[in-house]
Amino acid sequence: MTRTDVTFLSGPLKLAGHLYIPDSYKEGQKLPAIIGVHPAGGVKEQTTGTYCKELADHGFITLAFDRRYQGESEGTPRQYEQAFGFGEDVKSAVTFLSLQPQVDASRIGVLGICAGGGYALFAASSDPRIKAVGTVSAACYGSLLRTLPKADLDAILVQAGEARIEYAKTGEVKYLPIVPNIEDITEDSPNLMAEGSEYYNTPRGSHPRSISRTAIWAYDELLLFDAFAFIDQIAPRPILLVAGSKADTLVYSQKAYNQAGEPKELYLVEGSTHVDLYDRHLQKAAPKLIEFFKEKL
Repeated sequence: MTRTDVTFLSGPLKLAGHLYIPDSYKEGQKLPAIIGVHPAGGVKEQTTGTYCKELADHGFITLAFDRRYQGESEGTPRQYEQAFGFGEDVKSAVTFLSLQPQVDASRIGVLGICAGGGYALFAASSDPRIKAVGTVSAACYGSLLRTLPKADLDAILVQAGEARIEYAKTGEVKYLPIVPNIEDITEDSPNLMAEGSEYYNTPRGSHPRSISRTAIWAYDELLLFDAFAFIDQIAPRPILLVAGSKADTLVYSQKAYNQAGEPKELYLVEGSTHVDLYDRHLQKAAPKLIEFFKEKL
């Protein structure tokens, strides 16, 4: 495939992406296209780009992009997990692809990974231009946050308010990690955190622009965010939820499946964990996604 560096606007912010064109493309064709939405704290060069390249090898035009405040895209402060704004970024990516001469604008799908799966479903709930949605290890960041004990949540919200005031006064941003550092992993660490740390903090998946943290005040927004609140609005457009049978986050794909209308499918990759599907078990997940998008777009 051929990769082109592209930019497009989401509101006033310029977002950076990689547009992949299949080697099989012939001048004058209009092909189906798929937008890749990366995990929290991630960038387009990691798992999302891996999936976009795989899909491009099978005849799709694909776009992996950095959401606002992330990677090479604009927005300050940096590393700010602004859930509601990310939905707008996905919709802006749809607009961008719709204007590309190689793309059939009536056949645009979205593939979201981890929290990106939640943002993909959130955007598709109110954007009928998205004709099919696939997710890998989908998670709703807001739902995950709401599993914390109330005392812990209250403490974070107090810190978030204080951080907003500090930023207004000094320009200094207070951050919380999305995954812990390798040295902070213990035997008691949840498997998801240990796996995530190993992916993001080692040569396996690390990238200099992927710092895996968020401005702390993102949490007072994330607390109110529900990626699946309006998922039933996607029907009759199809949804495929790919999840590992051993994934800590399987419960979120199950929740999305239960709340979604038809047609929908929950596809379990036996023996896979959440982060296995980022890269190590790509070839277990990719054929199902390719089949889905070829049939539905």
